[in-house]
Amino acid sequence: MTETIFQVQNVVKIYKTGAGGFTALKGVSFDVQKGEFLGIIGKSGAGKTTLLNMLSGVSQITSGKVLFTPQTQNKKNGDSKLLSIGEMSQDELSVWRGHNMGIVYQSFELLPQLNLVDNIMLPQEFAGKYQAGVSRERALALLDIVELSEHANKLPAHISGGQKQRVAIARALVNDPSVIVADEPTGSLDTVTANVIFDIFAKLVDQGKTVIMVTHDMDLAERFSRTLLISDGELVDELHHGPEESAVEDEAAVPIIADNGHTGPLLANLQTSATHDISKPAVSLKQVVKTYVNAAGSFTALKGVDLEIEYGQFVAIVGKSGSGKSTLLNMLTGIDHPTSGHVEMGGEDIYSLSESKRALWRGKNVGIVFQFFQLLPTLTLLENTILPMDYCNVYPYNERPKRAMELLKMVGLEDHIYDLPANVSNGQQQAAAIARSIATDPSIIVADEPTGNLDSRSADVVIRVFQELADLGKTILLVTHDPSLTSRVDRTVIISDGEIIEPIVASTLPSLDHPQMLHATHKVEKRIYDPGEVIIRQGEPVDYFYMVGDGEVEIMGEGETAVSTLTTHEFFGEVELMGKGTAVAAVRAGCKPTKVALLPKDEFFKIMNDSPETSAQIMKVAAERRAENQARRQLEVA
Repeated sequence: MTETIFQVQNVVKIYKTGAGGFTALKGVSFDVQKGEFLGIIGKSGAGKTTLLNMLSGVSQITSGKVLFTPQTQNKKNGDSKLLSIGEMSQDELSVWRGHNMGIVYQSFELLPQLNLVDNIMLPQEFAGKYQAGVSRERALALLDIVELSEHANKLPAHISGGQKQRVAIARALVNDPSVIVADEPTGSLDTVTANVIFDIFAKLVDQGKTVIMVTHDMDLAERFSRTLLISDGELVDELHHGPEESAVEDEAAVPIIADNGHTGPLLANLQTSATHDISKPAVSLKQVVKTYVNAAGSFTALKGVDLEIEYGQFVAIVGKSGSGKSTLLNMLTGIDHPTSGHVEMGGEDIYSLSESKRALWRGKNVGIVFQFFQLLPTLTLLENTILPMDYCNVYPYNERPKRAMELLKMVGLEDHIYDLPANVSNGQQQAAAIARSIATDPSIIVADEPTGNLDSRSADVVIRVFQELADLGKTILLVTHDPSLTSRVDRTVIISDGEIIEPIVASTLPSLDHPQMLHATHKVEKRIYDPGEVIIRQGEPVDYFYMVGDGEVEIMGEGETAVSTLTTHEFFGEVELMGKGTAVAAVRAGCKPTKVALLPKDEFFKIMNDSPETSAQIMKVAAERRAENQARRQLEVA
């Protein structure tokens, strides 16, 4: 028999702003059952977060009721009175939330002066449940659940945004609440970590907890026990999930950033006139180190990074939470100073400039899309988009509004041009930030997780915009934790623990995890072979696993004839290392210089032992090559 824990009765929420009233919820009614995993899904601006705030008493209800069934009733005394959330005082709400609700906000809100353990214990202090040893032990156990136990004593400044969000989830669980509400808790996490979070929520539901999660991602619908679809402040459908319901289409899945009904170029009308010196790279980093120092000690976020990127490339900078992606971005944009090393953007030594000159250089040459859009709240979306043009004094004054309107139209905001940021959704604010980033026609655009808060269709349009900008000669640097985006870029740079992973390793052995790739990066030796130069002689010992970078190599048969050719992402030497240890055939460089990465024999076997997936991949190729070699020898004998 199910028990109703929340009753939402005809709830209306109207926000009062300088521009008038805005109705975010329009008479919403539904119940929440104890022990269910409820998803609330809708596009940005649909009213999801407002609805979550009504349930948790964070925002005042305009009209209607939210009733909560206490889970610690004194049933012996017959105390079964429902609590009306909207009728409780702020003090009563604070106590009620502390005992009954675990809340995970979209922005994690950790106290910067407390380490992670102390941040997690904080709700216990507010609820009067704090016990020094017990509370600390529970906090450490929760950090282990979200896979951050090794960072327990770090300050929030020493971990990434994604890691901070996982700490916030652990903090929400510390008082053992009966209800957990989560606003986009996986929006800034990599796929693996997001699955860990989902698994945590599923286990909590199995233990009798009630989990209510807000998301814009329709693809997640089937992972909830029940889903409410919300659009324009109203509930439009309710889904009880089975396999056949996973592909439901609804207006709630309409993208935030529309493609205006056509599949052709989105930027066909974009006027671009920026010029740059193509004899110099767009980006050049040499031995860049960044160390943060504060009262808790020092933490090195970047460890001697070398990176060069040419104009017109669309490059993804990929890494797990805490790998150093955002720190690298800050070095590229001149927002933060490297501790040591050299940074050039478009041939300009940006850290030789004064702060004011660097800010002006950045405004003209680099478009930036931050993870948290950074729009000025007192300006309309149109005025926010015009602002960079005013600051850098580019384009005639009377042409700036027209250009800004065109840019906002390209990202589907033509109906919101005169709205303030507070009157549009987070996703729409992010779309406006993208329009603003290209307002001055910069040659380089840097985007930090620009699709993190967007539904999949809107994210697709954003990537299309970036692809078209790259086709126009712009250099796009996309910082992301989403590996699925790498198939749509020209080049992928992987960063792990503050270091760039060797591209040859990453492309040849993609099934290794990032720490394994980084270990291999430290161990490989890179060599460039001249055209026709012998790499391996037949019958001689083979002590390395070879990975082909640029160029190609030829496998030689009898009579100095090439019997096969290997190119980028392919490898050789595995047959010999797993066999007799001597070369079964000679190998030489092709008709142009060839870059090869050599991994020592002991490190090769370490990889085979530590990564079963990689081992299976290599053994399959080795078996196929042995069979081909045997068949070729039989033909030669015949």
